[in-house]
Amino acid sequence: MKCCLLIALVLLGWHGFHSAANAQIIDVSKPSIDDLIDWNDPLALTQQNLISFLDAHKKDRRKSPYNIVTETTTEVTFSPGSAEQGSLLEDTMFGGLFKVKEVTVSFYQSHPSFNIYLDGKNLTRKKLTALEMLLTEKTGDSAPQKDVSFGPVILKAPNWVNSKYVVHCHASNTSLWFSIQGLPVEMQPSQPRKPPQPPVESEPEKKPVLSANLDALLNFGALWQWTPGDLEKNYTLKIEDQEKQKKPPQFEWVSATKERARFSRHMFSDAETNLTMFGGSIKVEEAILEFVSGKAARATISIYNRGDSGDIEVKEFDRIFKVIGQNLGQVMKVTPKRQLLSSNAALPVAGWNWTAPGGIALLEYNEYNTPGKVTKPEFLRLKLAAPNQADWSMGKMATGVQRMELLQRIKKTAEGDVYISGVPMVDQGQKGYCVAASCQRLFEYMRIPCDQHEMAKLVSIDAEGGADIITMQKSLAKIDGAFNVTFKPLINPEQYYTSNGKRRISEKAFFSTIKEYVDKGVPLLWGLFLGQKPEDPPLPGAGQISGGHMRMVIGYNLAKNQVLFTDSWGAGHELKRMAMLDAYDVTLGLYSMAPRGF
Repeated sequence: MKCCLLIALVLLGWHGFHSAANAQIIDVSKPSIDDLIDWNDPLALTQQNLISFLDAHKKDRRKSPYNIVTETTTEVTFSPGSAEQGSLLEDTMFGGLFKVKEVTVSFYQSHPSFNIYLDGKNLTRKKLTALEMLLTEKTGDSAPQKDVSFGPVILKAPNWVNSKYVVHCHASNTSLWFSIQGLPVEMQPSQPRKPPQPPVESEPEKKPVLSANLDALLNFGALWQWTPGDLEKNYTLKIEDQEKQKKPPQFEWVSATKERARFSRHMFSDAETNLTMFGGSIKVEEAILEFVSGKAARATISIYNRGDSGDIEVKEFDRIFKVIGQNLGQVMKVTPKRQLLSSNAALPVAGWNWTAPGGIALLEYNEYNTPGKVTKPEFLRLKLAAPNQADWSMGKMATGVQRMELLQRIKKTAEGDVYISGVPMVDQGQKGYCVAASCQRLFEYMRIPCDQHEMAKLVSIDAEGGADIITMQKSLAKIDGAFNVTFKPLINPEQYYTSNGKRRISEKAFFSTIKEYVDKGVPLLWGLFLGQKPEDPPLPGAGQISGGHMRMVIGYNLAKNQVLFTDSWGAGHELKRMAMLDAYDVTLGLYSMAPRGF
């Protein structure tokens, strides 16, 4: 009987099985779920590959044939062959033997699990036996187990257990489905212990020694005369072609116009740069040097921030603070004064100001020892400015940007570009700070003092993982009250997820909204899925190429139907573009945040 059944399956023909990694380049006229599941390792499927596979096989490119629900778990649910969802997938499995009603793939901690619902009508023992034989063959198991302990639950239906995953099958008079899940720890095969091996002596891996002493930034007499060329003479610039890098790099330009330079301990993902000040006694996380009209004008030095540095003992934080204060007093030869800071601040900030003929220094930190509150040190930063450049960014009270000035920042080109100029560039570095960095850029544009580390604490963004779009929106709502600005969701991602992918705003309204705000000189915060649509220039291969991300929309081009935007990734990402309809497709959220009254 089994032999006859297997021969029948061969005669019916099998679809080719493709690995999950190649799912997005399948080129068949009528693909099925067979093309999606690699039975050797179905858990290798990524959410991005799944969505790319589904996007490649839908009738209407304007509609999404799947529904995504994002909480702690991300679920992708779709119906193969559904005319309503616009799917071009064949609604069968195993060479057409079983009809598929619905598929749900859940991603938890990046590991997928499948629930595949088959048509349970007219279910016969023969059909169920055929399914069991197919699952036995595909999983490589000799026979299904009837009782399996799966965590606290005992499954009493057929279960196939191999070294990587478990397949559980359930059948009733009206339903038929099977699931594919990763092995719980207690079910994973134990590895035999290997006898101890004698240590093998090998040469230690040689990593590049990168370092820079930033004491030149305290020599005000020379610093404020520096041009970008002088900076490149005194410190080594990081260049794109590393093979041509003759000396270990110490800094990089954040903007292509060389208005901002960045020193960072994390300039590279695989090597740290040892940044120091005050004769090497103080370690530095990051330093930004700004140029105005071709001359060095201001510097912001992050001595400590919890996102980069981790937690610090209060005793050690106080020691660093005192060392810096003592050294600044000796360098500037003046007594510091308590600084009255702007009321627009994400955290209670304390500051001390040293004002001398040669320049101004401001040492800022969060008030971590407030009576009655249990807080901890979050940041310690030193700001330096030339005598005539101590503006709002040095903590002084400011009225903020005016409407007329925003209108003056709108630029137009002969090619049809309409965009907002003067948006400062901030490089979020290796951290998942796209929300915090984008907000810092927007606030600096609006003349609201802040930095991404202070912002990240307020919105509770994890430095490694960043934030999903729902968390992004909640974070932006917190910033609203802290900085006395008006936050307005123009496209709400919660509506997208609760309406089967419908944004409840038309393409026409999407474009009109962008045009309205750009014409007022107000950039928009843009939450989206990366990597699903082409953009110009293309996404960098060494950076983030998929998943949720936040950008800023800063312009449009009517003639070319394009959205103009910018990323918080440093030089080369100041002005980029994407087709308007593609931008609409990948949009999850769109927000305005401006001073109240705008």
